[in-house]
Amino acid sequence: MKREFPRRRLFDFVRRRSEPAWLLLNTLCQTAAARDEPLYVVGGVVRDILLGVDASPQTSLDPDLDLDIAVDADTSAYRAAIAGAVEASATHHERFDTVSVTLPDGATVDLARTRAERYPSPGSLPVVEPAPIEADLGRRDFTIHAAAVALVGPDSGSLLDPFGAQADIESRSIRILHGDSFRDDPTRLIRAARYAARIDGKIERRTAASARRDRALLSTLSVGRFGDAWRRLLDDTASREALGFSRRLRLPESREPRWALPSGVRGWPRGAESFWSCVGLTSGDPQIDQWLPRSVGMTRREQLSLAAGVGMRGLRRSIGAMRRPSSVAATLHPVPDPTLEAAAHLWGGAAGQAVALHLARRESIRAPISAGRLSELGVEPGPATGRWLRKLEGLVWDNELDPHDPAAIALTEERIRLSR
Repeated sequence: MKREFPRRRLFDFVRRRSEPAWLLLNTLCQTAAARDEPLYVVGGVVRDILLGVDASPQTSLDPDLDLDIAVDADTSAYRAAIAGAVEASATHHERFDTVSVTLPDGATVDLARTRAERYPSPGSLPVVEPAPIEADLGRRDFTIHAAAVALVGPDSGSLLDPFGAQADIESRSIRILHGDSFRDDPTRLIRAARYAARIDGKIERRTAASARRDRALLSTLSVGRFGDAWRRLLDDTASREALGFSRRLRLPESREPRWALPSGVRGWPRGAESFWSCVGLTSGDPQIDQWLPRSVGMTRREQLSLAAGVGMRGLRRSIGAMRRPSSVAATLHPVPDPTLEAAAHLWGGAAGQAVALHLARRESIRAPISAGRLSELGVEPGPATGRWLRKLEGLVWDNELDPHDPAAIALTEERIRLSR
């Protein structure tokens, strides 16, 4: 289906989000017009405009602009145009004939030749061949991404919507384009949860049934592909709601049978490291940090967050029983910030209060006597200095030394001098 679409609306949306991307888009349009080759904008920008969130950059679903452009031709001439138009390096992926550019303001522009795809097996990379825009739209993950705005060519100024993208966007429905979609690419199972959350919508009934049928295929993905897809979900602005969809579809245990999300997952802090900290804090398996990273493709920092969460879970009772803030500070000092913040968020009672107090006060806690001054007082440089600095911080933590009271500091300095 084709309908008129105001080009100016699209160009204005891009310009408000990224002046460099707008300039590059104009360059690509000029190149396509000179070569008499059709050029289209597809993907998230079209989705956002159809959702009606283009009035203000702050309402877009993507923090940085991600502009997807398709051309019904070889990209070589466009790669040359990009090289002369922007102060940013372009990466050419020869297998798919795509070009990716990250601009100085954080916006990304991806140019791809229109193509058709077929998947030899579930979870494998597709075999591609050049094809018209209609076939290109038919290979997309969901109908909400299967619309294009033609900027150059016979359909210029038209919205191409052969699969009902606008209707599904209006009803806020995530719908696959064909019954084998999740079999072709199981990462779409994770993306279904992610985009349903993003548009504050739902997963269409037949799509949800296909997801439940095919979710076991998540186990066929490489560790890297699963990890990348799951990390994008965790770092998404709507990650909490996306985790709720993932739990209802039982995606985690479809990847790893020993791993499931608890019922309170939608209340967890956002971000990958915070998420894995929460997993460690809530898991009843003290060995989860030994086997789960190998299944889900964690980064090193994510592995450390999971392990820290497991360790913190074992310390909860003792932290709650500590009466001195200095003892809490000494215990929590090596724990990564995402794990501390997750524990303060999840824990109630004395332990949660102790962690929250530690986070609130730690930036203001400093030893009121410097290492140089300790040396003047006769303390040997090295480990002895470190012990004294920690002791002084402990006194401040426990309100036994006021760092703003000159008389109290002078008395402490005299005690240090006499102890030498």
